[in-house]
Parts: sequence; C-alpha cells; structure tokens
Amino acid sequence: MESNFYEKNNELRRRYQGWRILDHFLGKDIPSKRYISQRNRILNLFLSEKKNEITENNIQKVDRVKNISEKNLKQNYIKKGIPVVMEGRAKDWKCIKKWSLDWLSENYSKDEVAIFDPVNPGNDKINYKVEKTTLKDVIHSIKLGDSNKYSRFNRLLYDHPELIDDFDWKWLYKMRNTISSGKTFQVFIGGKGSKTSLHCAAENNLFTQVHGEKHWYLYPPKNDIFFDPPVTRSPYFYSNFNPDKPDFDKFPGTRFLTTWECILRPGDILFNPPLWWHQVKNLNHSIGVGFRWFSPHDSIKASLVGTLMTLLSTNPPIWTATKHRTDFARIFKYMNSKSN
Repeated sequence: MESNFYEKNNELRRRYQGWRILDHFLGKDIPSKRYISQRNRILNLFLSEKKNEITENNIQKVDRVKNISEKNLKQNYIKKGIPVVMEGRAKDWKCIKKWSLDWLSENYSKDEVAIFDPVNPGNDKINYKVEKTTLKDVIHSIKLGDSNKYSRFNRLLYDHPELIDDFDWKWLYKMRNTISSGKTFQVFIGGKGSKTSLHCAAENNLFTQVHGEKHWYLYPPKNDIFFDPPVTRSPYFYSNFNPDKPDFDKFPGTRFLTTWECILRPGDILFNPPLWWHQVKNLNHSIGVGFRWFSPHDSIKASLVGTLMTLLSTNPPIWTATKHRTDFARIFKYMNSKSN
C-alpha cells in the first residue's frame, strides 16, 4: 500500500524537493520563509491523499544474515542500498575480544575527547558547541550514569593507528565501491540511554558493534518529506521527529511510515546505506565503530537532492568537511566560531 501511495504522489515529492533545493541555495530570511511555506503546502496536499487510510506505524525488522558471501552482500544489499545486519560477522576480531570501557580507560585515559551533539532538539539550527575533556572523564561519567557524556566520532583509531589491526580492515576496504572516496573510521563511546537523534548523511556505513548493545530505527531516503528536515546548508541532515515519542501533530506524515528496526550486539555489523534516516540509542554501556565511504553512484541512487545538497553545502563547505572528515570536532569548532 505504501509503495503505491509513493508512486502515485511522486510529482508532489518532486515539487517538495524542488522548494527544498531553492531554500538550500537562495534561502535568506523572507525567501526562506516562502520556501518553508511552499513545502508545508505541498506536504498538506500529500497528506490529504491519504487521510482515509489506516494510520498504523508498521515495524519492519532489518534482515539478519549469517555467513553471507561478499558477492551476495554487495549484490543484494550494498548495491541495492538496503540495510542488513551481519550477525556475528566480527565475533573473532580482536576488538570484540579485548575492547571494553575499563580497557580503554587503562590504556588511553589521557586522550583528548570532544563532546558534541549536532542535533539541536526543537531548533532549526545545528548545534556546533564542543566540550573538550578526556577519555578518562567520559568513561567515569558513563559509569555514573551520565548519558550526556557521549563521545561521537571519536578519533581513537587515528590517534592510535595500531588499533586498526583489531579490525579486519582489509575486508572493510574490500566492501567499498570501485569508484568511491574515503576510508573513515569513527568510534562511538556512550553509556546506557545515550542516543543520537534522527539524522542522515550521504556516506555508506559498515557499523561494527564492539561492546554492549545498540538499538537502531531506520527509514528510507524517500521519507524526507515527512521528516521535513531544517535546511541548514550542511552536509549533515537531521529532523526533530523522535521515533521513541512520535509527535503526530507536528509530523502528521510519520504515522504512515514503515519503521525499520534492529538491535546490534557485540560482533554484529550493520550496513547502513547512504541517506537512510536513522536514530540510534545505546541500550547499555556501548562501544561501536563506523567505517564510512562516499560513493557518488550509491548516493545519487538513494537521493539526487540529498547528494546535491551534500556536494554543494556551505555550512561548512564540502571541501572543509572532506579535509577534516577524521576530526568532526575541528569542523564543529570552526563553525561555532563563525556562528558567534
């Protein structure tokens, strides 16, 4: 039913994305208000087509596979842009066997850590504030139950490159497309209840759950219109919609969505395709590592508009984001200084 609805209303979706693109390039004060008004008008037309249909939010479990071949993984999931959990794929990697909060604290306690959360709940501007601390302080706070001390995009594998050998990096590299850019490792260290709100980006991601458990909500790129993401001219897109506490009055279209869902356990690897919306929550103390790369073909196939807005972003410019892709804190500090 959902697929037929989308096919029937592709023209409205194209018009919505057209106003979004105009806002990205030309939006300033009064013009931006007009573009937002046009997007809201189209969204209301879009929703009126479905007002008499059943309004249940369906759950779809992300495929879980074991011992999948590289060929099948690439053909059936990566090339098609479909998420999948490779259950236990990393169970024999060194990181699974030795990494823990205590181990990190014992060996890397003095590492400088940047704490930041790009999503500004209820606000249409990205939060660029960065707090500097140490890994020892982060882990101590996590053990005390502080869910705000969440180390996102941690540089651990770049500050200590020997740790790359704790992963099957040759296999990860092999999963990249022939024509692609980047081999970016990003570590996430957080306590029970810490989360990253709904967002998406134009890169492919093979996410390894090293320690603890992590819950994921995922939505295909076509749902941009329902999440109505603020136009920030950034290569990082987010929405104020919260799947845990859905506000159907503010985001009425979300009641029609199918929500993809999975839980990652130690040794599991999730393939998260480009521009898929996702919200992630740590069910207990957690360590995870994302491996990202950008494939123009995959990104355009997922969303032409999302790809254009990424490549032509100005906040920061894409060349700045690419240059410092291993140090998100540096990007955020730079943008924070510009916004003050």
